Amino acid sequence: LGRKMHVSAAASVPCGSNCIPPGQWVAGPAPDHWSWAPSRPQASVAGRWLLFLGDSRGRMAYSAAVARASPGKPPPGWPMHRAEKGDPCEPHLRNASRKDSWGYYNSGCQERWKGGCRDDHSGRNVRKVCALDHFSPQTRLTYLWHSLNTRQHLASLLSRVERLMVDAGGSPDAVLISTGLWDMQFSQPWHTCPRMVKALSQLRQLMPTTHIALLGFEKCPECPKNSDLECLHWGRQSRLGSLMYKGHDCGINITASLNATYLDLTTLTRTLPRIRSSPCGAVHLFGAGSEAIVSDFYASANSGQAASFGRPPSPRALTPPNFTALEQYWLPGWYRHAP
Repeated sequence: LGRKMHVSAAASVPCGSNCIPPGQWVAGPAPDHWSWAPSRPQASVAGRWLLFLGDSRGRMAYSAAVARASPGKPPPGWPMHRAEKGDPCEPHLRNASRKDSWGYYNSGCQERWKGGCRDDHSGRNVRKVCALDHFSPQTRLTYLWHSLNTRQHLASLLSRVERLMVDAGGSPDAVLISTGLWDMQFSQPWHTCPRMVKALSQLRQLMPTTHIALLGFEKCPECPKNSDLECLHWGRQSRLGSLMYKGHDCGINITASLNATYLDLTTLTRTLPRIRSSPCGAVHLFGAGSEAIVSDFYASANSGQAASFGRPPSPRALTPPNFTALEQYWLPGWYRHAP
């Protein structure tokens, strides 16, 4: 950890036009009683195809987007991003005796939290990679799991994205990318930024007119010692948490150079209210936090950088793809679509 990631000399420069100004938490409806208000209006996603790429944080944001498009419980075998009070899979609980339990790590809850998009050792696979495609009456939401940014993993990701684009007859209108955490955890930390540069550069080359947003990096808030039972954040001092500021600086520089947007999570995370179903754990934002990320993603599409949102919606976003062809491209069971 003594060596730094390779970032440019401007790494500590605050985010500029490639970020939207921070929003704020405001009073909201039950059950959270809080909601995130972005700093600018959110773009309409009606008639749009939105692609989510990446790791478990991207998977949670995808779940939040699906829940917004089709309220209610996710389809069986699909991931979720929140569990309400009383649910045995609540991400983190502390009882009156101050004993902690984590539903997010409970083996009996893994299918509900992660669906087929697991993030254990099998998450490093190149061929057994999950893909989820959700169609509401107005919007197509697609998710592709992606872990490491090695040459082999990037080649697999680009091939899968290109396959979807060929079938759709064009590129997605917007892409949210969550990447870098696996490189931080399972390779030398100073490899992370160069790998992220390569990943986003190749995706930009593949989708030159698509609005691209990179999910930012921020530590979870820290609960005071002997705090009340409602402060349920965890993992702030982990090795991964200590690397967040490096990923943040790198992300700002990459997006500025590629005409992309950096979704800065600093204010969103540091001012996160104490919502039982929505803690921050091991740099993951549950519940309302993931829903806030989706709101900022949609708001970022209202910027001048969102060239793809300046064109009329394409009929392809409302037309289901050739499911048979796509199912044949993935290994059996690794491509799912709904409804």
